[in-house]
Amino acid sequence: MPGITLTLAPDLLTRHPDLLVAGFRAAKLRTAAAACGDVTPVFEAARAALGEAGVTLQNLVEQPQIAAWRKAIGACGLRPSRYRSSAEQLARRVLKTGTVSTPLPLVTLYCAVSAHHLAPLGAYDVTRLPDPSITLRPCRPNTDAFLPLGADPEDMPLSEDVVVYASGDRVLCWAYNVRDSRETGLTDDTDEGLFLGEAVDPSQHEPLHDALKDLRHHLQTLGAIPAQVTSFDSSRPTGAFA
Repeated sequence: MPGITLTLAPDLLTRHPDLLVAGFRAAKLRTAAAACGDVTPVFEAARAALGEAGVTLQNLVEQPQIAAWRKAIGACGLRPSRYRSSAEQLARRVLKTGTVSTPLPLVTLYCAVSAHHLAPLGAYDVTRLPDPSITLRPCRPNTDAFLPLGADPEDMPLSEDVVVYASGDRVLCWAYNVRDSRETGLTDDTDEGLFLGEAVDPSQHEPLHDALKDLRHHLQTLGAIPAQVTSFDSSRPTGAFA
């Protein structure tokens, strides 16, 4: 697929003036996945970082980054205690068990990096995107379609208040970063992916950039070829990834 563009909807920027979306494309992911091996050290670093920052299960929701996501998800008309941001979901699991297990090594890797920085990260198979144009916007319940990964569609309501990543009328990720689509995520055969993260509050900006920097480093060490990080905000609401 040639260029992939991202657009931040104007009404979403009105809702969140400090909105930031950043990410990068990466090639040779099959090489990286084959070399990935044991991700335990990355999870150990994540748990240590949370401990050094004084983050516990008891005070996780009080952390500025998580509190901001809870507020944003509440603005979608959803209960934040039920529909947790991916950063909160992963941090909880790391604090409880020390690790997260997924069928795909690179997904497990970015989960560890996400928990480390309390910053949401997601990835999409470039060849599975229905359209090279992606928009972060409010849902269009009359036309949008969503097949959530590991859940039933009725558990993820499509309402006008819910913010989604969409490619045409296909939802790629629901409620910012709460749930990915089974149609567009990474697979065993993915060789080129698009890695994305977002922030709705200034307290989340630096952790997001740090998370993407760490993820790029891990992927590059494993033999992937990541492009430079591209950022989108109110000053640059649309553009193409390198």
